[in-house]
Amino acid sequence: MPLKVDDVVKRLGTLKQTRKPYEPLWKEVTDYVLPRRSFWDLEATPGKKPVQKLYDGTALTELQLLVDGTLGNLVSANLRWLRLTMEDRRQNDIPWVPDWLEEVEDVLYAEFARSNFYEAMSEFFLDAASIGTAVMLVDDDVSSRRILFSTRHMKECYLAEGKNGMVDTLYREFMMTNRQAMQTWGKKLSIARKERVETDPFGKAKIIHACFPRAERDPGKVDSLNKSWASLYIDSQFNENKFIDEGGYDTFPYLVWRWRKNSDEIYGRSPATDAIQDILRLNQVSKTNLEIVQLGGMPPLNVPAAMKGMERIVPRGYNYYTKPDEMIFPINLAQNYPLTKDQEEEIKEQIRNSFRTKMFLLMEQLEGGPYTATEIRERQGEKATVQGPMIGRLNSECLIPLIKRTFQICDHNGLIPFPPPDLSQGGRIHIEFQGPLALQTKKYHQTQGIDTGMLFIQGLGDMFPESLDNVDADELMRIGLDAKAMPQKVIRERPQVTEVRRIRLEEAARKEQEAVAMAQQELLAQNAQKLNEPVKSDSMLAGIGKAATQQRKRSRVTPGP
Repeated sequence: MPLKVDDVVKRLGTLKQTRKPYEPLWKEVTDYVLPRRSFWDLEATPGKKPVQKLYDGTALTELQLLVDGTLGNLVSANLRWLRLTMEDRRQNDIPWVPDWLEEVEDVLYAEFARSNFYEAMSEFFLDAASIGTAVMLVDDDVSSRRILFSTRHMKECYLAEGKNGMVDTLYREFMMTNRQAMQTWGKKLSIARKERVETDPFGKAKIIHACFPRAERDPGKVDSLNKSWASLYIDSQFNENKFIDEGGYDTFPYLVWRWRKNSDEIYGRSPATDAIQDILRLNQVSKTNLEIVQLGGMPPLNVPAAMKGMERIVPRGYNYYTKPDEMIFPINLAQNYPLTKDQEEEIKEQIRNSFRTKMFLLMEQLEGGPYTATEIRERQGEKATVQGPMIGRLNSECLIPLIKRTFQICDHNGLIPFPPPDLSQGGRIHIEFQGPLALQTKKYHQTQGIDTGMLFIQGLGDMFPESLDNVDADELMRIGLDAKAMPQKVIRERPQVTEVRRIRLEEAARKEQEAVAMAQQELLAQNAQKLNEPVKSDSMLAGIGKAATQQRKRSRVTPGP
């Protein structure tokens, strides 16, 4: 049975109740960790100055460092951070398949570069690391012929999970101007909204967008009403009991990343939510320290009553008195500033530990060196291991769906090159990530095994050379190049390797034949020269000649009866 407008509005109300318990924590986190995102009133006027509650900026600094470090180590415009291979490893050995996959990578990188992807990812990571949940819309902007990446504020998003624990339903309630609504939907708007466009083009319209798996559809049809995900837009004020637009998507258009998540919750948690009590405590201690410093510099004064109105508490001010008890003097408050300062530094260190930002400043911490390459590699391996759980959820909830969604849009727009003929039967593409942090994890675990194995092979091979027959050198080389993220363009295909070796063997055989022929010619030339020389009486050749002559003489004598 098709959904009606009232059904969608009712479901939105249920999702609002589910999200409501999280909102006070989110408001507190953004107030003290990310003030510029601390606007939770949907209809509030944009550009308002956030309420200033901060007395210490440690949490803001650590949050930005965590986001910049994580983003720069995983997804950066300055590096090739993804790699495509075939899920069936045997298909990677098919000639020209790796080169085709690298061409697809180039198409994806080009789309990311020409869009607002990297800017949107920065906001996306900030939301995830602060309130714990981040939402991004990935849509095909037909008018500009590029992909649109839009990070949405959580104040407008309401989520629900599928049976696999992944978010597959998202309802948004957001504001846009009447003019923007007309530009987006045109004649599909209600009569009342069209009138508002004429009378108040910059007035606000509240819109609801519901995106969820479509329960009833005909897979054999390719129209928008039979796609896997339903996409419904409603004018919250003038809906006339009908949808503004009813369409669909082949893949879920939203990326929803939870930094970490409790198993019985829908919305995520983050380093900021974990450290919020320390952040509030540090804020209070910092406020107290400011007051102590202010009191130390401008202490309260005891002023004789007789001098009321005549005191001059200003630089170079003159106060006249005739009696000792008429002196103005500061009150000794016995403040203990060093004690509170030590407490402040202790809390700051706890906050840094919660955000785990030290791992991004590894070289800055290497002050007691020199350190060996092995020690530095072990430290980098620790960094990669500590970030492992976060990276795993980031990959499954954000980066892998991102690549699949972008690939699907590029393929729909005819940008993906045709695969090699040998892939005509199809296959599944596997996505790997090659940012510095992902590569460090890969090198730490994979290259470490190669390096250790090479030392073992070298030691055993010196003692027992025949044992090297157990090692497939070609496969070892390819695994090592893969661990080092060597570009596919510089790695020869297996048939090319076979052809290079065949040519090399033929060239070696030809050179060997030429060398033998040249040696024979030199020998013949030397012998030819010796044939022209007179035979010496004491040489072996002269002895052989004499023996042959005597033999001929004996053969002429006829034996008697």
